[in-house]
Order: sequence, then structure tokens, then C-alpha cells
Amino acid sequence: MVKKVTITDIAKAAGISPTTVSLILNGKGERFSQETCSRVFQLRDELGYHIEKRPVVPRYAKKIYRLGVVMTAFNQFFYQDVLAGIRESAGTEVIVSLYEVGDTYEDNLRDLKGLFREPIDGLILCEPAVPAKILRELSAAFKVPYVVINSHAAVSDSDVWVDLHEVGVLSAEYLLANGHRKIAVVVPQENHANSEIIAGFREGLAEYHLQLEEQDIFRIVPSLAESYRFAKTTNLQDYTAVFTAADEIAIGMMRGLASKGQRVPDTQSLLGVGNSELDNYTHPQLSSVLIPASDIGRAAFDKLEELNQKPQTPRGTLNLPIGLVKRSSVKHI
Repeated sequence: MVKKVTITDIAKAAGISPTTVSLILNGKGERFSQETCSRVFQLRDELGYHIEKRPVVPRYAKKIYRLGVVMTAFNQFFYQDVLAGIRESAGTEVIVSLYEVGDTYEDNLRDLKGLFREPIDGLILCEPAVPAKILRELSAAFKVPYVVINSHAAVSDSDVWVDLHEVGVLSAEYLLANGHRKIAVVVPQENHANSEIIAGFREGLAEYHLQLEEQDIFRIVPSLAESYRFAKTTNLQDYTAVFTAADEIAIGMMRGLASKGQRVPDTQSLLGVGNSELDNYTHPQLSSVLIPASDIGRAAFDKLEELNQKPQTPRGTLNLPIGLVKRSSVKHI
């Protein structure tokens, strides 16, 4: 039997991530170089990759055709990779619609009530603030299954979960092990996940009898441009290392520091979160905490499909592992 060529096969041949291949093949590769895109399409043809066409199934067979995805920040690398994983698992016949909900609990609840009334076959909710009891009631009332990624209400309310507290602990331990004691923390502003990451970072510091003061925490818009501006205009010379809770913050800061003649890691070490594909293309290459975003997306859709076909399936919580990718942006002192 001839082995079916997969996206992973193309990724290995090209030396890039499956997420990058999936985005390029699905027409979402604008942020990658023309050389990378051409290489992916060339390998697709050489290896004989074909997008799997899912059989047409009658509506009564409980098939998902229209999927709603709720995210808090569509433009961040992490959420783009989660979406790529969802699209890869869903296939080309599923129409994916993106929705944004309010930040406060009241706005979150109001907007989610409206979404469950939409003509959709299922919902994937990233970091909702509404507890599972209310979501179950809405799901039962409108016959719309849902899956939760990293609930802010409770870990047990999550179907797919990544331990963001452990992300903070791991980051602190790595920087401390490299001799850093004066560390700045830069996080996305108005992001519920910050509290978990910061709490974990504080726990890691406590093992060395150190504290993270509020003055050492900076909250900014998580974009390349804003991170560049922040690094260019903020005096960070008292810090030997900067921990950023998103890779795009670290990448923007790297360029902002360079504009002042400050080189990473000689002036400050930088550690990101997410392990974006772009981390390999910075100079120096960015060290980062790995969060398997595309795997999160694939797992979320697979769970939703299972719940859609078998509503009585026990929910449980799938905990996906994190890791540390050591490159060149953290210096031992």
C-alpha cells in the first residue's frame, strides 16, 4: 500500500513546522517569505500531497459544516497557530467563522448567549470567562456543542488545557539558572492569561528567595510595532533579562533594543512564549517556551466532532505539555 503523504512529511522535507505548511497550503502564508512558500508548493507537487476530501454526509448524520471560533486576539501568533490547527483538522468543507467577545464577564456572557443562537453546528471557545454550568445550559438550549480551550473560570471547565502557571515557573527557573536576578516581565495588556503566567513566574522566583515587584511588570499591546516602540523608549538597563509572555513582544523588543545600539543577549537576554516559526529567523534566534498551539487547535476540533456525534461522551480535560526551546537569546552570566 502506498503511504499517504501528510503535511508533516512536507514540513520535515522543508525544515519548517507543520503549522507553517498548513497556513501556506490554505492560502494564509502572507507572513512567510516567497522562497518558503515556493518551496512548500514545490514539495507538495514532488511528494504528491493532496488535501483529503471528506465525504459528503447527510445533515442527520451530525456532521459539522459551520464552525464558530471565539478568540480574544486574532492577530497574535499563538491564536493564528491555534486557528491553523483547527482548519487542518476540520478540512476544507467546514466553514470557519471567527468571533470576538467582550473582555468583562458581563460582556463575555452577553456575547456568548448571542453566539449560541447563530446558525452554526459547533463552537470552539478560547479562554472564556463564563463557567461550564452556564455553557452547558446554553448548549442544551440551542443544541450547539462546544469545546473550551483554557477556561478562565476553572481548569476543570476546560476540554483542552495548557498549564500557563507552569509556563511562568519554567521561564523563571531557566533565567535564574542562567544567573539572572534582575528580570523584567512584559505581558500583553488586558489579557486574562497574564495572572496565571505572572503567578507562576513569582513561584519560580520564590525558590531563589526573590520577589517580582509590580514596577518590574510592564503591560503593552502585544504587537511587533508596539513592542519595538516600548523597547526603544523605555530604559531597561537595570535588567539583565526580559521575560515576555508572547513571542511577538520579544521579537519587536529585539529590534527596538538594536535601534539603541543594545544587542541581545549582550545587553539583555530575551525569553519569549509560544515558539513561533519566526523565532528561527531573528538575530539572534529567540529562545522561547513551547506551547503547542497547532496541536491545541487540532485537539479542540477533534473533541468537538466527537461531542457532536456522541453528545454523551465524557468531557474530561486534555492537558497538552509545554517545553523549553533553547536558542541564542539567553546568555549565562
